[in-house]
Amino acid sequence: MVDPPVAMPELKVITLRGDVLALDVTEIQTVQQLKAGLLEQFPCEDPVEQKIRRVRAVFQGNSLLNDAQTLNEVGLDADSEVSVVYTSNEIEAASKNDVNSEGFFGVKIPQAVTEVSRDAFRGCPKLVKVVIPDSVTSIGDDAFAYCESLKSIEIPDSLTSVGGSAFKGCSSLEKINLPDSVTQIEDNTFAECISLKNINIPDSVTSIGGDAFAGCRSLKSISIPASVTRIGDNAFAECESLESINIPDSVEYIGDKAFFGCRSLKSISIPDSVTSIGRFAFRGCRSLKSIQIPASVTSIGDNAFAGCVSLKSINIPDSVTSIGYGAFAECESLESIAIPVSVMGIGKFAFRGCRSLK
Repeated sequence: MVDPPVAMPELKVITLRGDVLALDVTEIQTVQQLKAGLLEQFPCEDPVEQKIRRVRAVFQGNSLLNDAQTLNEVGLDADSEVSVVYTSNEIEAASKNDVNSEGFFGVKIPQAVTEVSRDAFRGCPKLVKVVIPDSVTSIGDDAFAYCESLKSIEIPDSLTSVGGSAFKGCSSLEKINLPDSVTQIEDNTFAECISLKNINIPDSVTSIGGDAFAGCRSLKSISIPASVTRIGDNAFAECESLESINIPDSVEYIGDKAFFGCRSLKSISIPDSVTSIGRFAFRGCRSLKSIQIPASVTSIGDNAFAGCVSLKSINIPDSVTSIGYGAFAECESLESIAIPVSVMGIGKFAFRGCRSLK
């Protein structure tokens, strides 16, 4: 004779965000009933999770797929903890206890998924690791934004598109490898990744978007491949630890505030392909001692080198026709500068505060 199912008054449920909730399972016997109960009791009013299509329950690292199983057959009891995942893609999450006792866990995306949709995991503070299969070709805007515990992510060669702000605010992310299939780094993609120390930019990338690495204050060096033609506004702004960067001859545009506040940057060589230096492009680069401006540059933007307190000398080529407002303001160590006859206009306060200028 088969023993009747043992009734449980409630079951502990852990959401992807790490909240521990209680579900009344007095009348629930099967996995199918459990999933229905989860959707009914926890409808996810959070706007981040409005794309709910289905629910998955995960127990001891295994997704409960057999809807016909009873809770007893699965092995659930009153002391069990079940992780629940809401998603528009069939994404499976590991059990909370599979990673550690503090509630941090990882996500493995199934092979059938082709896209990690916009906002899919935005603001999940307990997420530490993501494995993306080679079926995925795109990661949507803000897909992993503000996953503050995310340390590791495996990105396949199949990926061709990474959306804007996809990893913005992932403050624990230390490194990431982009495959050769990615052609551009969108706006804010890695902004505020304050622990990011290493990233490879593949030869396939042609542009680096605005604020792409802004605020990555642990990033010490970066090599830009010869395929890149554009460095967007604020692209590396406030990268406080950045000491060196290689800008290839392919780059035609350096945006406003591109290296604003990179106070550890000691030297930089601007290639012959660049025709203008944007506003505030190197403002506040306090360690910058030398810079080579090529003969291709025709204008130096407002405040372009303002606050570069270690800059002692600079060569302005004959190609330059205008020097912007405050371009070299507060360059306290600047001792000499030769302005060519080609310059037709010098903005107000261009050399204000250059107290060492003779």
